[in-house]
Amino acid sequence: MINCPFCSADNIEGVDTCAECGQTLADAHITAPASDIERSVLSDRIAVLNPKPPVTVSPETAVSEVLDLLVKKGIGCVFVVEADRLVGVFTERDSLMRIGADASEIGNSAVSQFMTPNPQSLPLNAKIAFAVRMMDVGGYRHIPVVDASFRPVGAISARDILRYFAEKLSVASV
Repeated sequence: MINCPFCSADNIEGVDTCAECGQTLADAHITAPASDIERSVLSDRIAVLNPKPPVTVSPETAVSEVLDLLVKKGIGCVFVVEADRLVGVFTERDSLMRIGADASEIGNSAVSQFMTPNPQSLPLNAKIAFAVRMMDVGGYRHIPVVDASFRPVGAISARDILRYFAEKLSVASV
């Protein structure tokens, strides 16, 4: 039996709505957040992280130009965009793992040969918990933030998430 969180009625395990009050039971299996920090992560949206403006390049951009851009701007990734739509991500990790010491030999090659194609992304209104889960499961350090047309509108990083947690922890300890 599952107890309705709205009216406390007992319902058969697996039903979608409470037989007594008609409220959804879709989230009834989720345990309540144990702290204010957990509650925040489950309710706050990515927008509160103030995603940084995306740095974009075209698929034809030379690897050497992209590497220079990463260094000059002090960033960890660029988004590869074609017709204003996100088609790939190229990160500092891609430069190490896919290019390595061959950078001088392949500097004129297109970034599209070394990017991560069709990257996972999130909208601004996605919950921070989704971003944390995506980063954990996928091993990502950056997530593109896109609009409804799949145009990049921002970038969040693991550092942004850590800063968010540090702020929440400092408030919680006061």
